[in-house]
Amino acid sequence: MSEQTQSTPDDTHPFDPAEYSMGESVGYLMARAKNVLSHEVEQEVTGLDITHAQATCLMMLAAGRGSTVTDLGRELNTDMGSVTRLLSRMEKRGLIERQRSDADRRVVDLSITPAGRILVDELPRIYCRVLNRHFRGFSETELQTFRSMLHRIISNNSG
Repeated sequence: MSEQTQSTPDDTHPFDPAEYSMGESVGYLMARAKNVLSHEVEQEVTGLDITHAQATCLMMLAAGRGSTVTDLGRELNTDMGSVTRLLSRMEKRGLIERQRSDADRRVVDLSITPAGRILVDELPRIYCRVLNRHFRGFSETELQTFRSMLHRIISNNSG
């Protein structure tokens, strides 16, 4: 094969519209898997009197993945209005506090309250219980490969 006709991993297209089947589409299957996991987490966290979205925000704040509405909106891939409403409910419940930034009064910094911290300590057990049910039978190598593939998909979006 000449250099001009050789395919490289960067210029191949593994998905062919002529062979596309929605039920077997990687995007569809990833969305279905996410929905199944989200639904199960939602069921589990209702015992803590929070929603899955609130649990996710708490975990992101605790992990330093966001400290402002803008950060969380970007991480959650959702609009600022939705995040603001979610945070308002969390603030009313005493799970988070909002405070204007001293450096830039337009920015509102978010922090977890002691009540929110108690929930943050419970959430990893819930997430792991759900994940362990759904990843039963997967080897550690398979999980590492899967995680690596997901990171690659995400990084292919940048640029």
